[in-house]
Amino acid sequence: MLKQYDLDICTMSIYENYVINQIKEGVHLEIDHVESLEKLINKHINYQPFVYISFRKNSYSFDPLVHHSINNIKNLKTFIIITDDKAKLNIVEFEKRFSEKNLLVVESLDEAISCVNEIFNKVKSA
Repeated sequence: MLKQYDLDICTMSIYENYVINQIKEGVHLEIDHVESLEKLINKHINYQPFVYISFRKNSYSFDPLVHHSINNIKNLKTFIIITDDKAKLNIVEFEKRFSEKNLLVVESLDEAISCVNEIFNKVKSA
């Protein structure tokens, strides 16, 4: 792990080629939050390609324009959401309509990290 943050809106762990983020209960995520998180991430990974893992344990809301901001993160390769909650899966299906990024849904952190390894192994072998 390169760095861990416990912020007002989330807990975020930054690794060499992926980030694990858990938004806190009751937060309303807005564009300026995404931009701040992007700056923190790039401070540590130096604008290298990365995968964002969203660990969706808590309930929170977000401005629909957040996905426009996420789509503009050039070094974001894939967005992985961890959840096995049926209601949250419905929200993810709705979010997919706004995402231009590759968006995967998995049920565990181990599965998410396995996806990250697959993504970066494909890059190395290409």
